Amino acid sequence: MLLKKLGLLLLLALCILSCKKQPFVPNSANALPGLWKQLGTFSGAGRVRAFGFTIGNKGYILGGNAGSGFNLMLLNDFWEYDPAADKWTRKADYPGQAAEYIRGFSINNKAYVGTGFGQRVFIPGNNVPQNNDFYEYDPATDKWTRKADFAGVARENVIAFEVNGAGYMGLGTNDTYDKSYKDFYKYDITADKWTRVADYPGSGSFGVAAFSINGKGYAGLGGAYPTTIEKDFWEYDPAADKWTKKADFTGKARVFSGQFVIGSDGYVGFGTTLTENLLDWYKYNTTKDAWSKITNFPGSQRYDVVSFAIDGIGYTGTGNPGQLDDFWKYTPTKK
Repeated sequence: MLLKKLGLLLLLALCILSCKKQPFVPNSANALPGLWKQLGTFSGAGRVRAFGFTIGNKGYILGGNAGSGFNLMLLNDFWEYDPAADKWTRKADYPGQAAEYIRGFSINNKAYVGTGFGQRVFIPGNNVPQNNDFYEYDPATDKWTRKADFAGVARENVIAFEVNGAGYMGLGTNDTYDKSYKDFYKYDITADKWTRVADYPGSGSFGVAAFSINGKGYAGLGGAYPTTIEKDFWEYDPAADKWTKKADFTGKARVFSGQFVIGSDGYVGFGTTLTENLLDWYKYNTTKDAWSKITNFPGSQRYDVVSFAIDGIGYTGTGNPGQLDDFWKYTPTKK
């Protein structure tokens, strides 16, 4: 019986290897929607805790950490992704501190990014572990410009999104992760000015998933000191400056997940719990205030990834554990 099972497994493996192109087949157990496809390897060093975002029809990866374990190889390199050619091109390096957990948003075909962890307190002379500097990137000129510093205390692991031409940034934690910041700020690109708005009422403060859809911001999941990992989810209305509780995330509570937006749906996946790394993904329907599971990611479990969407396709890759450099796209399909 054992030999028979091994023979069947070998036959199956040979069939898979011999079929270089196969039609999409949904998850056989649950008939879940969506198609994952592996793309060319990211051209930079494999990394964790980098920042991925979109400007127009191009994707970008900024910074991160190429060191393993507690070793640091903090990065300030900056890469542009062309999905039509599946090609990465290195652009002008980030002028701020080489760092992980840099975050920001895109407005009017420019990016606005900052904060992050750039120095270790135990390195002599480097007694400021976090940053609050903030920069504008213009892809038309491949140029960075210093802007007004983030208005909150220097920190890492913030959330950030754009709503109606304004940027929003906040939450996060300090180097020792014993601070749970909930303050939240609006950035006016014309005035180059930060204004404090309503604090985030959710449970998490770091590793929180966040995105914006149709004039509203969304945030949830994440962790807080000392061992809290949550699955609560909230909607932010900038017109009313108000947070409203929405349906809880239906997967396992997690931190350091990936997320992107396709149409009026938000997608959240990957991440880590207190005991395991994850590869499952979920779709949030803003109209129905409902979560549904999509096809599992076919690669390895991971967290601390980059993720973004371009023209209705989701993209994700890199991450922990182990400075990954693979890159994938997700195409939504109907059941």
